Amino acid sequence: MEIIVLILLVVIFLLGAWIAFVEYRHQQLARSFRLLMTGRGGADLEATLLDFVSRMDRVEQMTQGMENRVGGLEVKLPYLVQHVGVVRYNPFADKGGDQSFVLAILDDHADGAVVSSLHTRTDVRVYAKPVVGGQSTYTLTAEEKEAIARAMKPRV
Repeated sequence: MEIIVLILLVVIFLLGAWIAFVEYRHQQLARSFRLLMTGRGGADLEATLLDFVSRMDRVEQMTQGMENRVGGLEVKLPYLVQHVGVVRYNPFADKGGDQSFVLAILDDHADGAVVSSLHTRTDVRVYAKPVVGGQSTYTLTAEEKEAIARAMKPRV
C-alpha cells in the first residue's frame, strides 16, 4: 500500500510540475499575443491588417482602371497619327529653291492625308488629298507618293 501511495505522490508531483510549466508557457504566450495585438506604436494588428486590406483593394481597383485605359488606348493606337513624311522640292526648275513641300500624315493603316504646298513668287497654293491604305482617289504626284513612302518607312 505504501508503494501505491508513493507512486500517487510522484504522479501528483509530476502533474503539478506539468501544470506549472503549462501555466508559465501560457503567460509567455499571452504576453506575446498582447504585444502583437497592440503593437509597439499603439496600433493593433487587426486595425493594421484591415488598413492593409483596404489599401490592397484600392490598388486592385486602380490597376483594373489602368488596365481598362491601356486596353482602350491599344484599340485606338493604330488609328492615331503615327507616321509623318515630308518632301521639299522645287516645282519650277528654272526659278526659286525648294520652298514647296508635301506633308504626309498617316496612321498605322496608311490612312490619313497628304498636304501639298506649291510656292511661287507671287503666291502659295495648298492642296490636301485623302489617303486610304497608302492610296488616294485623287491622282498622286511623284512627291506625294514619296512623302507617303517616307512616312510609312520602318523606323530603326
